[in-house]
Amino acid sequence: MYDDMLKEMKDKMAPVVEMAEINKKTAETLVSLQTEYFSDFVNSSLAQVKALTEVKEPKEAFDLQVKFFKELEGKISGTAEKEMATLTDARDQLTSLIEKSMSEIGEMPYFPDMSKFADMSKFDFSMFDMSKYMPQATKPKAAAKSTPRKSASAPAAAAS
Repeated sequence: MYDDMLKEMKDKMAPVVEMAEINKKTAETLVSLQTEYFSDFVNSSLAQVKALTEVKEPKEAFDLQVKFFKELEGKISGTAEKEMATLTDARDQLTSLIEKSMSEIGEMPYFPDMSKFADMSKFDFSMFDMSKYMPQATKPKAAAKSTPRKSASAPAAAAS
């Protein structure tokens, strides 16, 4: 009896475990890409500083800096492209897994007809307006206009 329940729970949790595995692999890949980029950045920066200390002419130093920043831009772009590819791949895998899980839910006996949930555009969301429950931003009160005070010496000056 417990073995059946355990097996059923394992089967039902399989998509969650698979999602966690996809997320883990994605995170590992992103961390690896960032670590590789950072290490390369530090090494190339040290090499650049060393090269700049050996330069005698300002134009040569300027040319070295331009070359360094162009290479740096290429490395940043390359790393960003690899990261985007990794994230896109993870998104595709997760989407596929969710779609598969949702189609299996539709096949289960306690969800006999999922077709009525297919078109959410006919659903009236106006009944779920949560804006009235949100706090309203209040404007700060305007400072009271101050009137110039009459100084005690003003009447005395007028009297003289």
